[in-house]
Order: sequence, then C-alpha cells, then structure tokens
Amino acid sequence: MRHLIAFFVLLAMLAMAGCGSLNPYPKHVYSTPSSGKDGAVSPRYDPKTNPYTVMGKTYYPLKTAHGYDEVGMASWYGKDFHGKKTANGYIYNMYGVTAAHKILPLGTQVRVTNLENNRSVVLVINDRGPFVHGRILDLSYGAAKKLGTVDRGVAKVRITAVGTVPGATTRIAASSAKQYHVRVGAFANRGNAERVHRDLVASGFGNAQIRTITRNGRVLHVVQAGTFSNRDKAEQVLEKLKDDFPTSYIIS
Repeated sequence: MRHLIAFFVLLAMLAMAGCGSLNPYPKHVYSTPSSGKDGAVSPRYDPKTNPYTVMGKTYYPLKTAHGYDEVGMASWYGKDFHGKKTANGYIYNMYGVTAAHKILPLGTQVRVTNLENNRSVVLVINDRGPFVHGRILDLSYGAAKKLGTVDRGVAKVRITAVGTVPGATTRIAASSAKQYHVRVGAFANRGNAERVHRDLVASGFGNAQIRTITRNGRVLHVVQAGTFSNRDKAEQVLEKLKDDFPTSYIIS
C-alpha cells in the first residue's frame, strides 16, 4: 500500500512539473511551429513581423497594424545610413519618404502628422528603430523635410496606420535568391544621378532607383532601371534601354 501511495505522489509531481513549463514565445507573435535541423520545434514567423534583438532586448512586432494609432516623438536619420540595407532588404534612400518603427509590421502604410504645424505625410515603414528612449519613429530625411522637422530634429507626431503596401516585404523572403540588377550608370555627382533617374522614370521605368555605394574609397551614386530574379526579364529591360541609355549593363 505504501508503494502504491508513493507511485501516485510521483505521478502528481510529474504532472505539476509539466504545467510549469512555459512557452518562451508569446502566442500572438508566431504561427505554426516547425522542426529545426536538430529536431527541436521552433516558431515560424511572417518575415514582416519577425522578432529581432537590439542591444540585448528582443522586440516582437505586431501581427497586424489594424487600428494602430500612437502619439509620441519622432526623429530622423540621413546620410550615415544612406545606401545601406533596411530591415526589409531594400536600400535606404534618405531622400525617399519612409520611416523606421520598432514594432509595426514592415510594409505598413501610415499617416504621420506633425502635431506642431499640422503637416502630414503618408509613408511606408521599411526599417526598425529608433532605439533611443522616448522616441517612437525615425523618419527618412525626405519625410522629415515634408513634415518640417529637419531643423528641430525631433517633433511630436501622431502615427495612424492606413494600410499595407502590396509586395513591400517581398525582398525579405527572396533575399537569398539570385538577383539581376540593370544598371544605367554610376556617378560621383548626385545631381547627375538624379537627372538620369528622372529620365528613366519619365521613360516608363517606375522601379528605377539610386543606390549609393563606396568603391575604393570613392562614393558613387548608381542608377538602376530595376532588379529582377529572372535573367531573361533583365535582358528584356536592357534591350529597351539600348537606344536612350546605351551604356546600361546587367550585374548579379
């Protein structure tokens, strides 16, 4: 009888130990678990809401921006990050109209209103930050200029989610795939690059962009007509460019 009681006590202890094992990942930030290489189960995340760690702190982005409305301080970032990759895999263009936010899903379209002068702009969240206490948004230089916050540096704003830009986060999933860039030219002078970029857009190449790179210690502004995962598509675009932009070429 004494052995039987001990057996039931042991079963109860094991059950209690099982109840005390907590999932370290909050339910609202992951979908269906998947097995890793070692057979362990790990959460599967949507790329635009992928958790990340900065300075020892892990952030869990929202699954959806629906109904999001926030008031706080916004700063802006510029040339130190110009030409570098953003969190969604695109190249940061300080003259564009974008912003960084710590927990909104990448690709979220928001209306930002400067509460000090009532100017507003609709932009896309394509990066993470700012990681400075008391700030909720990091504007691109272009967005800050439209809102009139460049000189002050920091301003009180309202952020209201208005939607999601289709395809705004596709490069996260496709970043490991081979890509073909159709380059039109590289310029030391930013103004020349912007002129060619305008000509490309006017010619129907709406996906044209300017990338700033450093080569052998020299800063160059590279104008691209587009980036493609398919070589044949890149060749077709190159063929269209031959007459007006004969120096264009493909790089992968």
